[in-house]
Amino acid sequence: MVVIAFLIVDFWVWKTMRSDYDQEDILTLSLILAGTAWGLGWGWKWWGLAGVLAGVILALVVWCKLKKWDVWEWSDVVARASLGLGAAAALGKGWWVESSVLGVGVLVLWGLARVYRKIRWYKSGKMGLVGLVGAMWWMGAWMGLAPWQISKVYLAAWVLVGLAVAIYLRSGHKFSGIWPKKR
Repeated sequence: MVVIAFLIVDFWVWKTMRSDYDQEDILTLSLILAGTAWGLGWGWKWWGLAGVLAGVILALVVWCKLKKWDVWEWSDVVARASLGLGAAAALGKGWWVESSVLGVGVLVLWGLARVYRKIRWYKSGKMGLVGLVGAMWWMGAWMGLAPWQISKVYLAAWVLVGLAVAIYLRSGHKFSGIWPKKR
């Protein structure tokens, strides 16, 4: 099931990005990201989902910097693709609840990708909101896998706060009104 989902998602990513980027590089990136997720997720069990997310994000950022691609544009696309693959992988393991949560995340990100530039609060209209919300969705799913592990919940909560701050700053807002000005 995961292989079929990978082929479908990879085709969608290729079709979406092929007009702006080299087609072979798109396919290479998708294999790198899939290999990173597979290696960290199944090879090193102690990493868990947070390690997979960190590894995939790091691989994406490094690849985009090397190829001089827009990291934010790619984060929007990869976030939607990764939730779809995650839903298929969870379904393949028989985890119906987790698969449903990730599937709902796919729908939320698709809707957000269509309307985020019309949201008045997100005044900058810059790309990256979908990718950041996708990372938040993954962290929420990770917290839900074992809510009794308090250290995991604390770590995920701090990551969620960091992502919320990144969204706030990406939206064009500033923190200048929070602290008093120096005289």
